[in-house]
Amino acid sequence: MEEIQIHSRNVYENCEKAVLQCYVQTRSKKLTMPPRPAVVIFPGGGYDYTSDREAEPVANAYLAAGYSAFVVRYAVGVNARHPHPLLDAAAAIALLRARAEEFYIDPQKIAVCGFSAGGHLAAHIGTQWHLPLLRDTLGCKSEDFRPNAMVLGYPVISATRGGHLYSFLNLTGPDPSHEQLHALSVDENVDERTPPAFLWHTADDTCVFAVHSLLMAGALARAGVKAELHVFPKGNHSLSVCTRETAGGGNPDRIYPYVGRWIPWSVEFLENVFYGGDFHETFTIDS
Repeated sequence: MEEIQIHSRNVYENCEKAVLQCYVQTRSKKLTMPPRPAVVIFPGGGYDYTSDREAEPVANAYLAAGYSAFVVRYAVGVNARHPHPLLDAAAAIALLRARAEEFYIDPQKIAVCGFSAGGHLAAHIGTQWHLPLLRDTLGCKSEDFRPNAMVLGYPVISATRGGHLYSFLNLTGPDPSHEQLHALSVDENVDERTPPAFLWHTADDTCVFAVHSLLMAGALARAGVKAELHVFPKGNHSLSVCTRETAGGGNPDRIYPYVGRWIPWSVEFLENVFYGGDFHETFTIDS
């Protein structure tokens, strides 16, 4: 795994801490694959930290499906004030497009995948990639920042509905205005330019209620954006890939093979988006 800095210049204080961890498929003469699609992963952590449980294990899952994967360690804690994480997300996607040949990825097949607060960041760049602030600060075209698809796992979506304010306070500080909270509620920023999305949540999640995914799915439907939503009946927050590896010492409350189906389902969703599927054919996924 190679780790590279996201920013080539000082766009905010301590931006050098934002890095991209690269999990790239090995080139082989016997595997005559065209450039591969890529998944850019934003681990959760309430904008306090980025969770290892939602980093390499997720990257490995997509590697096994034939994708190259990139984990973004974005601004958190005291560095998390908006727009720092959003700048990190935009710069990471633009960097991959600029170096697509080096990484042997298709620059028009880049998905973002985020969990909890990382799901907010993935949806934030998916809905706000065209902000002039990003273009003016990073010196790229707005199109360089747009993901081609989104995978959102138990995402934080709304700062005004859904009963979860904690993550947003790391972006705004302790006394946010109503204007700030509405601006950071990604469901309120969905329009026809937002990329297709796959969302999943659990009905038992008491940290980030499933209403967040429902709000996002409703906004996407109203905007005419292709979306797929799964609300599983059981499972707590932060399940990641739902295996013993990500269960925190084998905690049975986090081992949910039933919920773990989100991985192949999300891959099939991306295959439809990236390869012109009609969402009722079954794709064969080459690894």
